[in-house]
Amino acid sequence: MSKNYIITIDGPAASGKGAISKILSKELNFYYLETGIYYRILARKIKNNKIQKSDYKKYILSLKTNNFDFSIKNREDLYKPEISKLSSFLAKEKIVREFILERQRYLINNSSKKYKGILLEGRDCGTVIAPQADIKIYITSDLNVRAKRRYDQYKAENKEISFDDVYLDLSERDNRDKNRSISPLKKAEDAVEINNTTDNLKETINIVKNIIFSKIPTLKN
Repeated sequence: MSKNYIITIDGPAASGKGAISKILSKELNFYYLETGIYYRILARKIKNNKIQKSDYKKYILSLKTNNFDFSIKNREDLYKPEISKLSSFLAKEKIVREFILERQRYLINNSSKKYKGILLEGRDCGTVIAPQADIKIYITSDLNVRAKRRYDQYKAENKEISFDDVYLDLSERDNRDKNRSISPLKKAEDAVEINNTTDNLKETINIVKNIIFSKIPTLKN
């Protein structure tokens, strides 16, 4: 029986890792696991139910015993600035990360065998979620460039927000992600780092593909 490979792509917000992972997973016939989406689903649930910060632990414990629905609905709502901010805050909490990690590892072990493997995208895929991955990639770029990408994305979606606000939000998020005590954003020791500050999406995808094919030549077929 052929091996189901695991590839992880980590990096800070707006580094392009999401777009890269979506395209590559289709080209390689890999199951795509957007690990950060589950924090957003939980953040939306908490916000919609007006759960107070002091009640987060009790609420999450109740979800664990009631089979929380992780299905992705109304995806556009999950990327509202207030949901992004809350999901980043929740990601610092141990009980939240343990709750989400259980779901993520379940999906790794139970992704459909019709795929050649699974591609995980997030911030701690190679260090925490799947340290056993066959290939680990860490994508980063200059903060100013990442802010411009995110600002252009918001403008295309007709969202009213200033570049300065986007820059500040990303800077604060970088700080939270890198300095949290649990599962901080960092490059795995055995990951290949790609800085795509001067590379566009297509160029970055080609760089990643070359790395993958050099390590697992059979995926070219």
